[in-house]
Amino acid sequence: MPKKLKRKVLSEEKKGSILALLAEGYSERRVASILKISKTAVHKNKVKQQTLGTTKLQTGRGRKRLSTDRNDRQLIRMSLNNRRMTSSDLQKEWQKAAGVKCTARTVRNRLLGAGLKSCNARKKPFINEKQRRARLRFARDHKDWTVEDWSKVIFSDESNFQLCPTPGRLMVRRRPGEAYKPQCLAPTVKFGGGSVMIWGCFSKAGIGQICLCEGRMNQTTYKVVLEENLLPSALTMFPNSEDWFFQQDNAPCHTIRSIKVWMEDHQIKTLSWPAQSPDLNPIENLWNVIKRKIDGHKPSNKSELREFLHQEWHKVTQHQCERLVESMPRRMKAVIQNQDNSTKY
Repeated sequence: MPKKLKRKVLSEEKKGSILALLAEGYSERRVASILKISKTAVHKNKVKQQTLGTTKLQTGRGRKRLSTDRNDRQLIRMSLNNRRMTSSDLQKEWQKAAGVKCTARTVRNRLLGAGLKSCNARKKPFINEKQRRARLRFARDHKDWTVEDWSKVIFSDESNFQLCPTPGRLMVRRRPGEAYKPQCLAPTVKFGGGSVMIWGCFSKAGIGQICLCEGRMNQTTYKVVLEENLLPSALTMFPNSEDWFFQQDNAPCHTIRSIKVWMEDHQIKTLSWPAQSPDLNPIENLWNVIKRKIDGHKPSNKSELREFLHQEWHKVTQHQCERLVESMPRRMKAVIQNQDNSTKY
């Protein structure tokens, strides 16, 4: 498409010359030739002088704004009260409430002007009030733990890897810095389906062993996982010390009495981990890295998926492990600062 040329505005001096030459009896064509401008420009200025009594540009002749400042504030409140409303829905509600007749594009422009941009909702687990208090209590209890203290922790978790991850996104409208507000999140549910379950652990010393599990994890299979994978991993990570802690989440198979007895029998100290807190467990970051790598491999069957899982897990470096453990004091601080809401981790 050819570039649209910008209209040239005549100077007041040239407009005066047009009127002077016309007054002397020159034709519009002759005036245009003398002043080297178009005949249309001469004619328009002549008509303007005759009808308005001036050739100056008229201000305030553009289209008036469809909404007032008060209307705009009302729209912003509507969006903040329901951050998942589309611009089309907001446009209808705004017209109903304030009588503003406009398009969805106008709604988006008003909200963008207020710093409210439509973004993908970050996915975080739903946290109820009891769980919020537990998260805050845990963060306060461990706010003075140093990196050296966290270096004595073996972090663990299960994760589900799918052959065909299902894409999906939820758009919300938010300002900068509001990504982790509860109203801007898309709550997730654990294990929404998949093909291969993996258990793994790591510490600042590096990765431990992994176990690819078939079917659902129960107390029997979890005890086998701990005996065959946690104990050898702990021996590798802390060969000359028993001064370490084991971290696990609150899955039913982790907290059942038989597992607690097993922990006591093996003199394993566990951290009292708050529920619905994957953002506090740095192994989740490792899972995310590995999932991106697996997506790049595009496995076509379970056998390939298992093979790629083993490959990518053993590519995790000690430097990566160190950096994740070093983030633990910042995670505790983030929970306290956010007053137990979800963090960026």
